[in-house]
Amino acid sequence: MTNAEDDPSRDRYAYSRTALARLALSSELRDLADSAADDVPTTHDMWSRPGEMVGTALELVRQAQEVLARAVIYERQKHTSWEAIGEVLDMKRQSAHAKYKDDVEEWKQALQEPLYDASPGAQVRSQRLHDAAYRPTAAGQRLDAWVREHLPKYRDTHHPVTEHLPALTTAEELVQVLDALNHLLYGNGITSPDLAAHADLAERKAALLDRIAVEDGRPDAAEQAAEARARAAQLRAEAEAAARPGPAE
Repeated sequence: MTNAEDDPSRDRYAYSRTALARLALSSELRDLADSAADDVPTTHDMWSRPGEMVGTALELVRQAQEVLARAVIYERQKHTSWEAIGEVLDMKRQSAHAKYKDDVEEWKQALQEPLYDASPGAQVRSQRLHDAAYRPTAAGQRLDAWVREHLPKYRDTHHPVTEHLPALTTAEELVQVLDALNHLLYGNGITSPDLAAHADLAERKAALLDRIAVEDGRPDAAEQAAEARARAAQLRAEAEAAARPGPAE
């Protein structure tokens, strides 16, 4: 059986969206720190080209801008207002929104469609979602190890990054499933929804509603779970029927 962390299509669903945004931000911060550290030594200065260090510094600025965008995404995922973000950035709410709204919307879209559409003749689809959010378990392990190696005060802390990520609640997980269902059914309005994928989501919805029925003592959730499970079974049957070869002519 494949573990969730080995399957990117399942791994990220075990994390809250806020946790995924924080992992992406931590990943960019680590990359910026590594890039800056590379040019602290002076051992190769005698062979550098004219202006090379300016180019290096400019690349660090570009990386820092990516860190800033990821920080905005993380804050918005935490429901921080545009007014509060603008205040920190020393700009009006409207200006902050205009500057980073595309980054936030792209993040939301990538959560639903983590891969780009395949280009003509392409064998694989390129990845759209940040890798730390696409494979969060492996990314978190790498970040924990990096912090322990590079920051002495965390050397004896087993999970300095992953231990403090915002937990995924049952209610939030259900919202994720409902958003995924909505995107599957109405995302592009062109292609028909994938029956097997629809069935998978219906089954996840049923399991979460069962959990809510037990945790919150809600019989209505149990009824909704039974309906979702029946819908999943119907979709499985339709998918199997569609996969059968038709009669030879």
